[in-house]
Amino acid sequence: MMSFIKSTYNKLQHPGTEAVLWIAGLLYLYMVNPYETQHYTFCAFKLMGIDDCPGCGLGNSISMILHGDPSSSFHSHPLGIFALTVISFRIFTLLLNSSPFIKLKRRIKNGRRVKTVT
Repeated sequence: MMSFIKSTYNKLQHPGTEAVLWIAGLLYLYMVNPYETQHYTFCAFKLMGIDDCPGCGLGNSISMILHGDPSSSFHSHPLGIFALTVISFRIFTLLLNSSPFIKLKRRIKNGRRVKTVT
């Protein structure tokens, strides 16, 4: 059982896996309706009846940005734009450190021709 946990943990530490998880999270935030009040939630605060959760506000803020409403996003949580910028930068750096991009960098560095799709 411990070896399964260790192998799963090691797979999650891979840059490509983390990037896919961040992208999936952003896609989820894009697909939900941030203006809808009645929906299923995983938030422990909301399940206990507390309406003002900073995490939910940040998620709603990012969702509103992705839907093109930056003013409502700022009112929902002022750090939403900053959080989306940080997450986007993290995805970019993770993708640059994933194995396909490392192989591409090596090919370019060694002067080999890179195949392009036309």
